[in-house]
Amino acid sequence: MFDRAAPSSDSVLLVVSIDTEEDNWNRNRRNVTVENIGELRRLAVVFDRLGVRPTYFTAYQVAMDPRAADVVRDVCDGGRGEIAAHLHPWNTPPLKETYVPRHSMLKNLPRELQLAKIQRLTETLEGAFDLTPRAFRAGRYGFGSDTVRALLRCGYRVDSSVTPFLNLQAFDGGPNFVGAPIVPYRLAPDSDVRQPAADGALLEIPLSLGFNRSPFSLWDPVRRLLEGAPFRWFHLAGVAHRTGLLKRIGLSPELASVDEMLTVSRRLLQEGVPYLHVSWHSPTLKPGLSPYTATAADVERLYASVEAYVEGLARITSVKFATVSEAASLLAQSLLSPTARQVATC
Repeated sequence: MFDRAAPSSDSVLLVVSIDTEEDNWNRNRRNVTVENIGELRRLAVVFDRLGVRPTYFTAYQVAMDPRAADVVRDVCDGGRGEIAAHLHPWNTPPLKETYVPRHSMLKNLPRELQLAKIQRLTETLEGAFDLTPRAFRAGRYGFGSDTVRALLRCGYRVDSSVTPFLNLQAFDGGPNFVGAPIVPYRLAPDSDVRQPAADGALLEIPLSLGFNRSPFSLWDPVRRLLEGAPFRWFHLAGVAHRTGLLKRIGLSPELASVDEMLTVSRRLLQEGVPYLHVSWHSPTLKPGLSPYTATAADVERLYASVEAYVEGLARITSVKFATVSEAASLLAQSLLSPTARQVATC
C-alpha cells in the first residue's frame, strides 16, 4: 500500500510520450520501414480507456510515409494527443555529415546543419499533419546548446530531451545531463543545457528519472562515486542496483517494473516534482523490433505494465493527464517571478 506522496491536494500532471519512429532500432539510412506505427491504433484504444492524452514525438521517416502518417493523424484526431517533432540526424535530410556514430548525436553536428535538419523535419511534419509542432525531442537525447538556438529559430517553445542523472558522453559523444534539474526549467541559446536561464525562451520538460531512495541530492553523488574508479572495477554500482540498495530508475515500462515505476514516482513527488513523465519507443509495440520486446508475450507485459502503473499511481495521488505542450503551459507559470506572475494573472 502506497501512502499519498505529495502533501498538496492539487493533481499531479501525468505526461506520456512515445518516440514515434521507424522500425530500425539501429541507425540506418537504407531499407527503413515503419510497420510498427500501425500498432499505435491499439495503443490509442488503451489510452482512451485510461484517459491518457499522449504526445507522439514523430520522426521524419514516419511523417514521410503516407500510411504511417495516416495512423498518427488518426490517433491524435479530436485532440486525443499531440504530434511533436523527433529528430534522428542519421536519416533526416540534409545528409551532409559523414555517416559515423558520433554524428548520431544531433549536438555534435555543426550549428548550421542542426538548424537545416530541424527546419526540414518541421516542414515535413507541417505538410503531413497540417500543423506546426511546438515540442521537440532529439533522437538518442543528443541535445546541446546549439540545438536550443536552432529550435528557437524554428518556432519551438518546448523541448523534452533532457534525461536527468545520465551521462551519455561515453555513447558516441552524447550529452552529460548530470546536474540538470528534475523540474521544468528555461533554456537560452549558447548556455549549458543543464543550467536554467531565467529569461530563456525554450522550456525544458525533462523526462522522469530518479532513485529508489531520497533525497536525490544525497544518493546521486553516491551513485556517481560507485560508478567511478576504483569502485567501478568491482562493479559496485551494479551490485547496489541488484540488491536494491540504490537503484537509478527511469519512468519507462521498457526499463522498469511497475513496482519500480511507482517507487520512483513516489520519490519524485516527495522531491517536489509537479509532474511525472513516462516514455517509451513505438518499435517496442511490435515484437522483435526493439531490445525490450522480443516476443508477443513481452508486448503484452508492456501493455499490462502501463495499465497497472496508471491505476497504481491513481491510488497514490490525484492525476491529471496532459500532453507535453499542455504541461509546459501549465507549469511555465510556476517559473515566473512573483511580480511577473501577478501581472500574468491580471
